[in-house]
Amino acid sequence: MAKKKVHVEVGRQTLELSNLDKVLYPDDGIVKAQVIEYYLKLAPTILHHIKGRPLSLVRYPDGIYGEQFFQKNRPDWTPDWIDYIRLGKERKKEYIVAREEATMVWLANLACLEIHQIHSFSEYADKPDYIVYDLDPPEDQDNFAEVKELAFKLKEDLENVGYHVFIKTTGGKGLHLITPIELYYTFDDSFNTAKTLAEGFVKKYANTTLHLNKEARKGRILIDIFRNKGSQTIVSPYSLRGRAGAPVSCPINWDDLEKLEHPRDLNLISVQEKVLNEGDPWEAIRGWSVPLHTDKRKSSYKDLPENPRHKSPEQLEDYTKKRDFNKTPEPYTPADDGSGNRFCIQRHHASHLHYDLRLEQDGVLKSWAVPRGMPPVPGVKRLAVQTEDHPLEYLSFEGEIPKGQYGGGMMWVFAGGKYEITKEKKNGFYFRLSSPVINAEYRMHLMKDKEWLLERVDQPQVDMLKQDIQPMVAESAKKPPKGDYRYEVKWDGIRVIITLNEGELTIRSRNMNIITDSFPELNVPEDAFRINNAVFDGEIVCLNAEGKADFRKVIKRLMTKKQMEVEHQVKRNPAYCYLFDALYIDGRSLLNDPWARRRMWLKDSVRKDTKYRISEDIEDGKALFQAAEKLGVEGIMAKEINGKYYPGKRSSAWIKVKVKNTADALVIGYTKGQGEREKYFGAVHVAEQNGKGLVYRGRVGTGFSDKTFKELKTFFDQREEVSQPIEDKVDPDSRWFEPVPCEIEFSQITKDGHYRDPVFKRLREDLL
Repeated sequence: MAKKKVHVEVGRQTLELSNLDKVLYPDDGIVKAQVIEYYLKLAPTILHHIKGRPLSLVRYPDGIYGEQFFQKNRPDWTPDWIDYIRLGKERKKEYIVAREEATMVWLANLACLEIHQIHSFSEYADKPDYIVYDLDPPEDQDNFAEVKELAFKLKEDLENVGYHVFIKTTGGKGLHLITPIELYYTFDDSFNTAKTLAEGFVKKYANTTLHLNKEARKGRILIDIFRNKGSQTIVSPYSLRGRAGAPVSCPINWDDLEKLEHPRDLNLISVQEKVLNEGDPWEAIRGWSVPLHTDKRKSSYKDLPENPRHKSPEQLEDYTKKRDFNKTPEPYTPADDGSGNRFCIQRHHASHLHYDLRLEQDGVLKSWAVPRGMPPVPGVKRLAVQTEDHPLEYLSFEGEIPKGQYGGGMMWVFAGGKYEITKEKKNGFYFRLSSPVINAEYRMHLMKDKEWLLERVDQPQVDMLKQDIQPMVAESAKKPPKGDYRYEVKWDGIRVIITLNEGELTIRSRNMNIITDSFPELNVPEDAFRINNAVFDGEIVCLNAEGKADFRKVIKRLMTKKQMEVEHQVKRNPAYCYLFDALYIDGRSLLNDPWARRRMWLKDSVRKDTKYRISEDIEDGKALFQAAEKLGVEGIMAKEINGKYYPGKRSSAWIKVKVKNTADALVIGYTKGQGEREKYFGAVHVAEQNGKGLVYRGRVGTGFSDKTFKELKTFFDQREEVSQPIEDKVDPDSRWFEPVPCEIEFSQITKDGHYRDPVFKRLREDLL
């Protein structure tokens, strides 16, 4: 029977795919097309870990219950565009090296379910970049709780001697603990280190062993350190396994491990959703590489001649003393471990805002000024002007250079970590940055004199400039919390996410509707911002004569669609956007940075005297709340100084304190009106949404003016009518319709779950 074939384009390559409906996981009904889709969707993340590594493959052409092939040598029919490296005795084995998304699709089309990797990159084939500890329970046991317990104990031992420990499931019953190390050790060095540490560990725990022989193990958990030999491999991060359930060897964080009941819960379906929604917990793994704990070598510093265009170490020390680390959290700069491959990117607001890229080399920092910041995705090119070499002290310098001196202005460490040259070219080089905040590969090409062209060559899994990002949600409190907080006014407007992408501005509402056209006075990226790429969190408001936010005015602006009417409203009710957070700026995510640091860069990114304003923060939450009560504003927000930003999640890093109790609810229907309300309605039925459905909160009959009665009746009657959506016994003479978001003010929740003393405040059309 002829194979069914289709041709697809992946990046620069055209591939022929066959038998897409072939079942590879019979118990789960998973076909080859789903396997290809998995590897294509997660290719940016998988390539981040395997790009440049020699790979071994496990193919299942007839599914997981058919014959399998473990393959080190690349097949004879491998396309010429797929890279490879010769390794082994006499360098006869040709290992595939994946460098682009098309390679992942090609492998998946061969029913290559499992990808296994050697512990080094092809550029440094004899130097591993991590040590692995494989916790493997006996075949006849499936006690994952015991394996987890040992993983936490081994993590503690490894951290005690200076390693950063990462964890992933194996796709079976075990776990892999990974400690990234610097790139100048042999496989023997890493194996001997692992052996010494593991021997000490098994002496403390009788249920562990180093014996590979199954009979010698006697039911104990194997700490397999022999995986660290030069010819050995481990299953790659995010590789599928050829087992029922389509399990994945999945990187997780240690909090996730605590909650994980069994590795089989991490499979083709759940892992794909997890990575796309939550990101990769191993993204920064290479940024945490350290020397072997027995190595004490140090690099040598080079003394540079005096130069008016950079600060001396003594001057830098003076500036550093002026820093207040309570307001400016310590930047990450890797310790001098002798590797000579550190980097930093400094955000430098001198006469103009720009970024300084610095790469450690021969005791100095080779430096380039990048006016528009690091390129965020492939295809975006940046000018990089090479400047004079700088002393190594610049790796950690932050401070304000006084006006009148060269470079006068504020300088911050924007990113710091390790780098590797991945390819040398005639007029440039490729390099990979690894750090807690930037992990990407770039190309530097010399054009003329000191002018270089900087490009990113790898595709990020999540492009924050194009992806919908849900705003973070605050927890509630009745009074301002005490502690490490700053306090802001809670603005009564439309919550928005502002995206600035290469000069193009997009405004999204909380439900991710694009509303840019409704507020043309805010679509002024060059006038309002000093930067090229950003994602901001803020609130659009219209102000009344007293300078307070007027929700009805801003909602009217939102609902106005005709261009002539929009232009009229711009003059009559101008909109302002109060920005209070930055999620992404010029080439990197800020989600894991402390609020105080995000705040500094937010302030530095927005120009003065525009329609964009910074939501001011103060130290005294009690005084601000009292002022909010007196002025009649909605309330205040408390922001934890070192808190992170959690998109779409509720977090105690932000706490809202409202002057009155309010709730975001849903109008689901209304009762028939009587007397003066006969032509409108009597009261509205309201409910709240939880994970299981609607929770009825009772009727609300107050808070309506004659005008709002008329407007709401017209609006409600335009909604699609439905059957009663709740099981509660209510007035049978009611009309039910598709839910409408609203805000209700109340004194408390009664025992039967209803609002006490409810008052209708407004519809929330911005949440429709």
